Amino acid sequence: MVGGARSVVIVGASAAGLRCACRLKRLKPGWSVRVVDQRQVLSYAACGLPYVLSGDLPDDQDVRKTSYGVVRDVEYFARYKGVEVLGGRRAIEIRDGVLEVEDDSGTETLEWDDLVLATGARPRRLPSQPDSERVRSFHVWEDVAPLHGGLARGEISSVAVVGAGLVGCELAEAFASLWGAEVTLIEAADRPLPQVLDPEVAACVAASLESNGVRLLLGAEVGSLRTETTGVKVAVGGDEIGADVAVVAIGVEPAVELAARAGINLGPTGAIAVDDRLATSMPGVWAAGDCVECRHAVTGEPAYLPLGSLANRQGRCLANVLAGSEERFPAVAGAVAVKVFDVNVAAVGLTRSAARQVGMAARSAWITAEDTAHYWPEASDIHISLVYEVGTERVLGVQAVGAGETVKRIDVATQLISRGATLSDLGNIEHAYAPPFAPALDPLAVAAFVAANQEEGVTGSQPTSDPADHVVLDVRLAEETEHDSFPAGGVRAVPLGALRERLNELNGKRWLVVCERGPRSAEAARLLSRHGFEAEYLGGGMSWLRASRRRGSG
Repeated sequence: MVGGARSVVIVGASAAGLRCACRLKRLKPGWSVRVVDQRQVLSYAACGLPYVLSGDLPDDQDVRKTSYGVVRDVEYFARYKGVEVLGGRRAIEIRDGVLEVEDDSGTETLEWDDLVLATGARPRRLPSQPDSERVRSFHVWEDVAPLHGGLARGEISSVAVVGAGLVGCELAEAFASLWGAEVTLIEAADRPLPQVLDPEVAACVAASLESNGVRLLLGAEVGSLRTETTGVKVAVGGDEIGADVAVVAIGVEPAVELAARAGINLGPTGAIAVDDRLATSMPGVWAAGDCVECRHAVTGEPAYLPLGSLANRQGRCLANVLAGSEERFPAVAGAVAVKVFDVNVAAVGLTRSAARQVGMAARSAWITAEDTAHYWPEASDIHISLVYEVGTERVLGVQAVGAGETVKRIDVATQLISRGATLSDLGNIEHAYAPPFAPALDPLAVAAFVAANQEEGVTGSQPTSDPADHVVLDVRLAEETEHDSFPAGGVRAVPLGALRERLNELNGKRWLVVCERGPRSAEAARLLSRHGFEAEYLGGGMSWLRASRRRGSG
């Protein structure tokens, strides 16, 4: 160290690593900042790769360019940022103050005062997954061209996608919408996006996939992948799915071998354990991005959340820490979003299923609402599931799906959940209101009101509930029921406006009250309960039920 200048070496030239390098060089221009990466193509927006495949981004270089059109390559970082990027070099060993790297010409050592591990993640593989051109992952830049080329040349007309997570759903749309390929989407769980959505919300995603021609197999374990000269065979249960290629998209795992060899502590998730300043267990060694675990804002426990948004924030935070700041990286709630054909999906926090698995008394409330004033011509439905803790009324998670503006609501919910908000806090959010942008009561606030009402005894049933144990009372107008009747027998139709005068026509059975979006049926259920009836209403209403109907489900 000469004249206070330090040498910082960063392993990994992706979001966290390069964000840290560029920020640190701005803060400490006299320091040596070098970035090592085994790839030659670096600093691209990996989350944009499915949209290159889908044609939404016509030029594959778009995900490598800055907002002003310059490709982010080694020369760019040297000229624009003053950062030395050493591509084509693989880090193989960490020693005290020294990093050993290798390339085709041999090994060399890089001295460091601070070492940053931003080694990212790698795609998970199926057991006994064959190494074949016909069985692919979709994770890095090099994964796009073979698939895009095969589709463009007509060599790929059918695809089996294994895994209906975020990437799997994006790929299903890309293959089907632009290329017209026959797509089979295979998921071991009972629903798409199982780590993100509860079943009643995921049902809307499943319906969207199937209505756009995707063959969706749920609860389907892949037994084997067998390649042939002309294609691939995927064994699922007792069946075998044939396709030109199979793409395995079952998630990622942290790339931690370098850290593990050095004796750096890993956390319970298998990722590198760091404190809130992103320091590892080894002095002078730090870590950020998809290779580290975070502290979850809801549980307070370590969580593995490999998200580009978090990686960028961590990279900047770590640069500030290295430059001398007392900054801390906060707990995170795990906000995500994905587009599945014409459905916008977003979620944050815990699902009801996940909350119950960790011992929380979790309950859900459901609403269907318009994303703008209901009379605005472009108003679109959004379906919101609000997960909260019984007793404390703490908000644990929010999921939203629909053609309307879902991400805006999840962004707001994220800020509140991260701060331990309750239903009361959510119900009192202030938002900018004008009819083209939002209703007078934001859907998030409405969801909080519905949850609070539920705790007072006005119970909403799951939007995809089987009404077998109830008698259905439809309180919509006659013209609504004629247009779209409730898909069950024995439905009693009494419009809400006439219900008070006709209560004597109802018997003492358990009633499931339905309307179009939920508010009228909730009001009717409250009225029935006050008069001694056992009643609950269909959460989210007919609109949610309609959006969740899969092919052949009624």
